[in-house]
Amino acid sequence: MAWIGLWRWPLILAPLLLLTSCTQETSPDVSALEATSIDLRITEPPWEPQAQMSRRMEHLTTYLKASTGLTVKYIPAINYDHSYSLMERGQADLILVGVYGGYRLLKALPDARPLVVQKPSYRVVMLGRRRWMENLDSGEEPSLASVKGRRVGFGSRFSGSTFLQPMLALEEEGLDPSVMAYCSHEPLQRHLPIQVANGQLDFVFVPSFNDQQDHFVPESLRDQLAVVWIGTPRRNDYVIALYRPEDSQRQEHLRLVQQAFLNLDRSSLDGRVVLNARGFPGYELPTPEFPQMTNQRLESLLAMYGGRPICEDS
Repeated sequence: MAWIGLWRWPLILAPLLLLTSCTQETSPDVSALEATSIDLRITEPPWEPQAQMSRRMEHLTTYLKASTGLTVKYIPAINYDHSYSLMERGQADLILVGVYGGYRLLKALPDARPLVVQKPSYRVVMLGRRRWMENLDSGEEPSLASVKGRRVGFGSRFSGSTFLQPMLALEEEGLDPSVMAYCSHEPLQRHLPIQVANGQLDFVFVPSFNDQQDHFVPESLRDQLAVVWIGTPRRNDYVIALYRPEDSQRQEHLRLVQQAFLNLDRSSLDGRVVLNARGFPGYELPTPEFPQMTNQRLESLLAMYGGRPICEDS
């Protein structure tokens, strides 16, 4: 490139500065326009690959728009902790969350309230190798106690459905986590079954939100894996909202969204699409037992681990 004399630089820079100035002046207007068109923002911990999360949330936000007339924008989260911080920083107004996230947010945020809870349908499922099941002694029944001396896999340490709920189930059976020979965490739940099939682990815990106990088992692994134990139906998931008592418009928006969740059923195509994507029979209002009593049990459980949700060997 030829050398450019210093006297020519103002002639070259002036148009560039003008263009930059115009861009800076117009960008905030575009952002402000987008912000005013969004009524509420919703997030969720990324317990599956983002493409699947986005499809599921698109079904939900489309349904909420049709039911309430509100524009609800999905805010993706990088990980479980990030989804909680979006609520804590006020960058999201609603979150679909499991028992740990709900416990954490309700404890940390005075304005956080449970909006709706799933109808009882969640079950803890323990998977193992089919060959192990077939080799059990006559009369020996597989049970939750089968984890004794075994290598066991859980979901993310922030996951209620694949970590804290199984830990609560062990507690109910009088089983201390120390009875396991080894335990580990896998953030993506759908990666758990393969870790049993390849011999890395003996058992893993996965969730079931409907009558399909082997819902999380890929077709390619169904001849290798079997359901060792399954818990009774209970609740795990709910929606938490940030209430602002002084903001009447926000309160009305949340009331409309709450009613839309309560109206979800399988009698309509939209309802079936949203509920089938999550495996829920529907939603209802919070009860004295859930989430309040469940959170009290989690408080006691977490106190044993210094308030940190983590399995013994991770």
